[in-house]
Amino acid sequence: MKQEILRQIKESFGPRATDAQFERFLYNRDLAPVPAVLADLLFKTTPDLVVRPVSAQEVAQVLKLASSAGISVTPRAGASTVYFDSVPVKGGIVLDLNMLKGVVDLDAEQMTVTVKAATTWGELERYLGARGFAPKSVPSSAPAASVGGWLCMMGYGIGSLKYGPLASQVKSAEVVLPSGEIRRLTAASDPPLAWLAGSEGTLGIVTQVEVEIRKRTPMKHFLLWAPELEEILWALAQLAGAEIVPYNLHFTDDPCLRAMARQNIAPGGVTSGYLLAVDYEGDETELDQAEKLMWDLMAGRTGVSLLPELVAEKEWQERYKALRLKRGGPSELGGEVFLPLSELPGYLVDIKRLAARYRMLFCSYGHVVSQERITIMTLFFADETKVLDYILSLSLVKKIQDVGYRHGGHPYGVGLWNTPYLRRIFGRSELQEKRAQKRQLDPQGIMNPGKLYTWPALLHPLSFTVAMGLMAEVKKYVKGGARA
Repeated sequence: MKQEILRQIKESFGPRATDAQFERFLYNRDLAPVPAVLADLLFKTTPDLVVRPVSAQEVAQVLKLASSAGISVTPRAGASTVYFDSVPVKGGIVLDLNMLKGVVDLDAEQMTVTVKAATTWGELERYLGARGFAPKSVPSSAPAASVGGWLCMMGYGIGSLKYGPLASQVKSAEVVLPSGEIRRLTAASDPPLAWLAGSEGTLGIVTQVEVEIRKRTPMKHFLLWAPELEEILWALAQLAGAEIVPYNLHFTDDPCLRAMARQNIAPGGVTSGYLLAVDYEGDETELDQAEKLMWDLMAGRTGVSLLPELVAEKEWQERYKALRLKRGGPSELGGEVFLPLSELPGYLVDIKRLAARYRMLFCSYGHVVSQERITIMTLFFADETKVLDYILSLSLVKKIQDVGYRHGGHPYGVGLWNTPYLRRIFGRSELQEKRAQKRQLDPQGIMNPGKLYTWPALLHPLSFTVAMGLMAEVKKYVKGGARA
């Protein structure tokens, strides 16, 4: 029956459906440089069929047929994460949503925009900017990340410090449920819109999003530099809790800055120390108050310096280019941690100790996304062409997450690879509630299976912990990556 359903879908969609091996193979990875010896031996990451729908009705058609035969369906648009959220683990159908693009409606009176789900945040920014508007917040991967995809992730990024996570800005979403039913979900609907936020494509497929916007306003940019960590953390704490809330606070540590300097991409020509990018948006009165706040902060504080205004402006223009550090690679590995802001000093101290233990260069940078939280990325250079050393290096990603956990943090995102940390990410009752939501909306378990709710047998937390621990011990004696 499965093969018959796949044949029907292929015939119905014509050139927008393919089972050609070469094309299907292009869908078995996201941004994670995972060696094939791991991913392809452990899971069926190549889909049986790739379908490119152009409407919610076509998405519904595929889901109705897939559910009738119990065929798994994996939604995919930008595939801009490293967790295999958009990579199948049981084959089946990949729904390539990239033809669901464009703005449906701009409501200037209600200050909302309705946009098709695969529209990237970069595309939406340009559309709104040309009309005097802007998104309230955007992901740091805005040029590639889709509107629907970011809703299905945690939705914290640039602008979240001032305006909150994306989930708080979405008014409604058109969603195709696993049964093939098309629904418009709101805060008051059944199921509520909140179920979709952070569901990572496991409860349905988002096809349209109605999201709040703001007037496009002037901005002022500041870039603080300090030779000592304590000074930049002091400034960060003062600004994150100030009455005039920054639009963006971005932290960069010393190893990260040194790595940038070696590649000649360090802002302002500084070669070491710590940076804090501070960006404000608002009317002229608010910006004047923000500037006064900055100068008052700097008065008499000799341990922190302001870099030139043009350097701060350029750093803002480069805000989507964090992956430029990859030039020091050839590859990067790392962990992104959703960390209490108050724990950042202790986290960085422990990361420094971890780097010394393995004689590696560990770089950390991150966005303050609320007065209580920062998303901090800690990464190190690796070489995926040296397969054994690269696989051993994966154990250090767990070491980074362990440091985050000791300081009250957890991984940002789950997907497949972070399922061993489920009990760190969710409390027992929260995880039970999420599993109940999954059973209610997707009783057959066809929507993006193997993600978010439980771990595959090969990633069981106990065996995962033991295996990563052994690999980490071996890694101490295998030379590879950039040395500290």
